[in-house]
Amino acid sequence: SGINAEYGHYYITNNLRMAELPGGSAGPPQALAPTHQSLRQADPSHRICIFGPQYCFPGPFQILLKEKFFKLREDCFKIKDAQGNLFFQVKNPWMSLREKHMLLDAYGNEICKIKKKLWALRYTWHMLNGENMEQRRVTMAFRHFSLHTKCYVYVYEPPFPHEDDDTNYDHLKPVIMMKSSVMGFDIKIYDGETGQLYARMSKDVGNELLLGIDGYCLSIEPDIDVAFMTTLALMWDYATTDMKNN
Repeated sequence: SGINAEYGHYYITNNLRMAELPGGSAGPPQALAPTHQSLRQADPSHRICIFGPQYCFPGPFQILLKEKFFKLREDCFKIKDAQGNLFFQVKNPWMSLREKHMLLDAYGNEICKIKKKLWALRYTWHMLNGENMEQRRVTMAFRHFSLHTKCYVYVYEPPFPHEDDDTNYDHLKPVIMMKSSVMGFDIKIYDGETGQLYARMSKDVGNELLLGIDGYCLSIEPDIDVAFMTTLALMWDYATTDMKNN
């Protein structure tokens, strides 16, 4: 049932807060926008708009990542906002392969696929989109230091490589960086050139210590694509969990 609460020129309907689109319907996710040296240059309103304007909000926004978030072999789990509204779903159609996951919106529309690169020198994950979810749009490469973990996010421009092509991002600069605090309870997502903060992942330390349940609160800055930040958070956790296990 719809909530239909005003939020600037945005609204909440069917448990999903979306930007108004022609015809008043949410519609399927839009294709990723072209990228430039600065992601903000790709949008006339200077937003970080990767999956479409329906995921960019004029105010700060929070996503809770905790329900089955770390059970990598689960078939599906749900991601909600701070008010408990269903926002995204994550599915693993390849039940025996924990290296592949699909991010869906609340209506079940596919947004992107995230996939671990096997046999890599560094922990590397790809975000795939486009036709048949086979176009590589983003690569995350991790480095583990003695006091923190850091990753470099590379965003491709057309023509996009196929998911099975060799991973080559030597011609790209990392447009986004992610870095953990010393204890790993706080992770910043920020612009790789200017250092501007895009989002912050804060770990729920209480639940982890008392109940053994891992979870994050993802706080996203205004005009930053919520679906994109959520995807980066998922890939970060899958990679760092692999680092701990191995």
